[in-house]
Amino acid sequence: MEFLQFVTDVGFPIAAACVGMYFVFLTIKFLLDSVLEKIKSLIGIIKQLDRRVTAMSQDIIKIDVLMTEALDMPIEKEKVARFKNPQEERTD
Repeated sequence: MEFLQFVTDVGFPIAAACVGMYFVFLTIKFLLDSVLEKIKSLIGIIKQLDRRVTAMSQDIIKIDVLMTEALDMPIEKEKVARFKNPQEERTD
């Protein structure tokens, strides 16, 4: 009954416009919620890929150091400085 009182107070066109705006609001909210869920899943995938790239980079540096030692070549200190040993990392 409140809606009918609202219609009689403001008129049918204004009440219809309010109802239309409410449906537009619901549609936009639904679309943004679905986009937000997809963005969160993409963020998770990107974080996992970043961890994999970091691990692979460290493995490549480790292999490079081992090969340079095996071939008696001078070790590039810049590469060794970038290497992060997982056993030596602090987790706190």
